[in-house]
Amino acid sequence: MNRFHSKVAVLAAIALAGAAGAASAASVFTIEATNPVASWQDLGSYFTPGTTYDFTVIDPATLWSAGSNIPYSRESTAAGIDPIASGYGQETMDGFTANFGALVGENDGNFFLIGTGTEISGLSGEVTAGYWDSYYGDNSGIQTLSVSVPEPAMWAVLLAGFAGLGAALRKRRVGATAAA
Repeated sequence: MNRFHSKVAVLAAIALAGAAGAASAASVFTIEATNPVASWQDLGSYFTPGTTYDFTVIDPATLWSAGSNIPYSRESTAAGIDPIASGYGQETMDGFTANFGALVGENDGNFFLIGTGTEISGLSGEVTAGYWDSYYGDNSGIQTLSVSVPEPAMWAVLLAGFAGLGAALRKRRVGATAAA
Protein backbone atom coordinates (compact mmCIF):
# COMPACT_ATOMS: atom_id res chain seq x y z
CA MET A 1 0.00 0.00 0.00
CA ASN A 2 1.48 3.35 -0.99
CA ARG A 3 1.65 6.39 1.27
CA PHE A 4 -1.46 8.01 -0.26
CA HIS A 5 -3.59 4.91 0.26
CA SER A 6 -2.34 4.60 3.86
CA LYS A 7 -3.35 8.20 4.54
CA VAL A 8 -6.81 7.66 2.96
CA ALA A 9 -7.30 4.47 4.99
CA VAL A 10 -6.47 6.28 8.24
CA LEU A 11 -8.81 9.19 7.42
CA ALA A 12 -11.60 6.78 6.44
CA ALA A 13 -11.15 4.90 9.74
CA ILE A 14 -11.40 8.17 11.68
CA ALA A 15 -14.57 9.10 9.79
CA LEU A 16 -16.13 5.68 10.38
CA ALA A 17 -15.21 5.76 14.08
CA GLY A 18 -16.89 9.13 14.32
CA ALA A 19 -19.97 7.82 12.51
CA ALA A 20 -20.21 4.85 14.85
CA GLY A 21 -20.13 7.00 17.98
CA ALA A 22 -21.81 10.13 16.66
CA ALA A 23 -25.35 8.84 16.82
CA SER A 24 -25.66 9.16 20.58
CA ALA A 25 -24.97 7.64 23.94
CA ALA A 26 -28.13 6.43 25.62
CA SER A 27 -28.84 6.32 29.33
CA VAL A 28 -31.57 3.96 30.48
CA PHE A 29 -33.78 4.60 33.52
CA THR A 30 -36.49 2.62 35.31
CA ILE A 31 -39.45 4.84 36.17
CA GLU A 32 -41.69 3.52 38.96
CA ALA A 33 -45.40 4.41 39.11
CA THR A 34 -45.28 4.52 42.93
CA ASN A 35 -42.95 7.53 43.29
CA PRO A 36 -44.62 10.91 43.93
CA VAL A 37 -43.32 14.01 42.10
CA ALA A 38 -40.84 14.87 44.88
CA SER A 39 -39.28 11.38 44.48
CA TRP A 40 -39.31 11.06 40.70
CA GLN A 41 -36.39 9.32 38.98
CA ASP A 42 -33.40 11.63 38.55
CA LEU A 43 -32.27 11.54 34.90
CA GLY A 44 -29.10 13.47 35.66
CA SER A 45 -27.89 17.04 35.42
CA TYR A 46 -26.09 16.96 32.09
CA PHE A 47 -28.87 18.65 30.07
CA THR A 48 -27.93 21.79 28.13
CA PRO A 49 -30.35 24.31 26.55
CA GLY A 50 -29.03 24.22 22.98
CA THR A 51 -29.32 20.43 22.64
CA THR A 52 -32.25 18.26 21.59
CA TYR A 53 -32.71 15.06 23.60
CA ASP A 54 -34.55 11.95 22.47
CA PHE A 55 -36.75 10.42 25.17
CA THR A 56 -37.83 6.90 24.16
CA VAL A 57 -39.85 4.35 26.12
CA ILE A 58 -38.13 0.99 25.57
CA ASP A 59 -41.40 -0.97 25.30
CA PRO A 60 -44.34 1.43 24.74
CA ALA A 61 -46.85 -1.42 25.23
CA THR A 62 -45.74 -1.95 28.87
CA LEU A 63 -48.64 -1.30 31.24
CA TRP A 64 -48.57 0.44 34.58
CA SER A 65 -51.55 1.21 36.78
CA ALA A 66 -53.13 3.95 38.87
CA GLY A 67 -54.71 1.43 41.20
CA SER A 68 -58.05 -0.36 41.34
CA ASN A 69 -59.89 -1.00 38.09
CA ILE A 70 -63.22 -0.10 39.75
CA PRO A 71 -65.28 1.42 38.16
CA TYR A 72 -62.98 1.71 35.09
CA SER A 73 -59.61 0.27 34.13
CA ARG A 74 -56.70 2.34 35.38
CA GLU A 75 -54.05 0.52 33.38
CA SER A 76 -52.16 2.54 30.82
CA THR A 77 -49.06 2.83 28.75
CA ALA A 78 -46.68 5.74 29.24
CA ALA A 79 -49.12 7.83 27.16
CA GLY A 80 -51.47 7.73 30.15
CA ILE A 81 -55.04 6.60 30.71
CA ASP A 82 -57.35 7.68 27.88
CA PRO A 83 -59.42 10.39 29.62
CA ILE A 84 -62.52 9.89 27.46
CA ALA A 85 -62.67 6.08 27.36
CA SER A 86 -61.82 5.74 31.07
CA GLY A 87 -63.96 8.47 32.54
CA TYR A 88 -61.02 9.63 34.71
CA GLY A 89 -60.21 12.85 32.89
CA GLN A 90 -56.82 14.48 33.30
CA GLU A 91 -54.69 15.77 36.16
CA THR A 92 -53.50 19.39 36.44
CA MET A 93 -50.64 20.31 38.76
CA ASP A 94 -48.64 23.53 38.81
CA GLY A 95 -50.31 24.69 35.60
CA PHE A 96 -49.49 21.52 33.63
CA THR A 97 -52.20 19.09 32.47
CA ALA A 98 -51.71 15.51 31.28
CA ASN A 99 -53.57 12.20 31.30
CA PHE A 100 -53.41 10.29 34.57
CA GLY A 101 -50.62 7.73 34.27
CA ALA A 102 -48.67 9.59 31.59
CA LEU A 103 -44.88 9.56 31.69
CA VAL A 104 -43.94 13.16 32.49
CA GLY A 105 -40.63 14.94 32.92
CA GLU A 106 -39.78 17.91 35.14
CA ASN A 107 -37.01 20.46 34.68
CA ASP A 108 -36.56 23.51 36.89
CA GLY A 109 -40.19 23.39 38.06
CA ASN A 110 -41.58 23.01 34.53
CA PHE A 111 -43.33 19.82 33.48
CA PHE A 112 -43.30 18.32 29.99
CA LEU A 113 -44.97 15.26 28.47
CA ILE A 114 -42.70 12.40 27.54
CA GLY A 115 -45.51 9.94 26.85
CA THR A 116 -44.30 7.03 24.74
CA GLY A 117 -41.44 9.04 23.25
CA THR A 118 -40.53 12.53 22.12
CA GLU A 119 -37.69 14.88 21.30
CA ILE A 120 -37.24 17.82 23.66
CA SER A 121 -34.88 20.78 23.66
CA GLY A 122 -34.39 23.72 25.99
CA LEU A 123 -33.65 21.59 29.05
CA SER A 124 -31.00 22.82 31.45
CA GLY A 125 -29.51 21.12 34.48
CA GLU A 126 -31.33 18.41 36.43
CA VAL A 127 -34.28 16.55 34.90
CA THR A 128 -36.58 14.05 36.63
CA ALA A 129 -39.33 11.79 35.26
CA GLY A 130 -42.27 9.97 36.74
CA TYR A 131 -45.88 8.83 36.74
CA TRP A 132 -48.45 11.65 36.46
CA ASP A 133 -51.00 11.18 39.25
CA SER A 134 -52.46 12.89 42.30
CA TYR A 135 -52.22 9.84 44.57
CA TYR A 136 -49.40 7.26 44.42
CA GLY A 137 -50.40 4.86 47.22
CA ASP A 138 -52.20 2.37 44.96
CA ASN A 139 -50.09 2.70 41.79
CA SER A 140 -48.02 -0.16 40.38
CA GLY A 141 -45.69 -0.94 37.51
CA ILE A 142 -42.67 0.53 35.76
CA GLN A 143 -41.65 2.02 32.43
CA THR A 144 -38.12 1.83 31.03
CA LEU A 145 -36.97 5.10 29.53
CA SER A 146 -33.97 5.71 27.27
CA VAL A 147 -32.54 9.21 26.96
CA SER A 148 -30.17 9.77 24.07
CA VAL A 149 -27.50 12.33 24.73
CA PRO A 150 -25.67 13.67 21.66
CA GLU A 151 -21.88 13.50 21.69
CA PRO A 152 -20.61 16.66 19.95
CA ALA A 153 -16.98 15.54 20.17
CA MET A 154 -17.77 12.47 18.11
CA TRP A 155 -19.48 14.63 15.47
CA ALA A 156 -16.30 16.70 15.32
CA VAL A 157 -14.23 13.55 14.75
CA LEU A 158 -16.65 12.41 12.04
CA LEU A 159 -16.55 15.75 10.23
CA ALA A 160 -12.76 16.06 10.56
CA GLY A 161 -12.31 12.57 9.13
CA PHE A 162 -14.55 13.25 6.15
CA ALA A 163 -12.96 16.67 5.56
CA GLY A 164 -9.48 15.13 5.61
CA LEU A 165 -10.61 12.32 3.32
CA GLY A 166 -12.09 14.83 0.87
CA ALA A 167 -8.93 16.96 0.94
CA ALA A 168 -6.70 13.93 0.34
CA LEU A 169 -8.82 12.77 -2.57
CA ARG A 170 -8.94 16.28 -4.05
CA LYS A 171 -5.14 16.61 -3.72
CA ARG A 172 -4.67 13.21 -5.35
CA ARG A 173 -7.04 14.16 -8.22
CA VAL A 174 -5.25 17.51 -8.80
CA GLY A 175 -1.87 15.73 -8.77
CA ALA A 176 -3.11 13.09 -11.23
CA THR A 177 -4.53 15.77 -13.58
CA ALA A 178 -1.27 17.77 -13.52
CA ALA A 179 0.76 14.64 -14.33
CA ALA A 180 -1.42 13.83 -17.35
